[in-house]
Amino acid sequence: MTPEALWNRYAAIWSLNADAREPELSACLADDVTYCDPNGAIAGRAGLSAYMAGFKESVPAGRFKILSVLHHNERSLAHWELCHEDETVLQTGTSFAVMSEGRFGAITGFFNPPPEQRP
Repeated sequence: MTPEALWNRYAAIWSLNADAREPELSACLADDVTYCDPNGAIAGRAGLSAYMAGFKESVPAGRFKILSVLHHNERSLAHWELCHEDETVLQTGTSFAVMSEGRFGAITGFFNPPPEQRP
């Protein structure tokens, strides 16, 4: 799978219900994946799945859209938008991942401040 395809597949997982989420997590994430964003750090697919479930509950109409991907030497950077179902942009950010045998082994997410808080 290309890095672009992997990022798009991973982004879609955030909107899935638990039954559909688990096989997609296995396809996209290493067994010992780590995840970190401004809300905290998580180890393992089960922990990330629980975090995604909480996200889906708090933003049920939210969908991530990958805008661009940079990739080299098993490292990858994706710029993204979190959009409402009506395409209103709720959040923007960047995620960095280290690959592990064709899947993400470690992911770190960064959230851009809202436009009114930017210098």
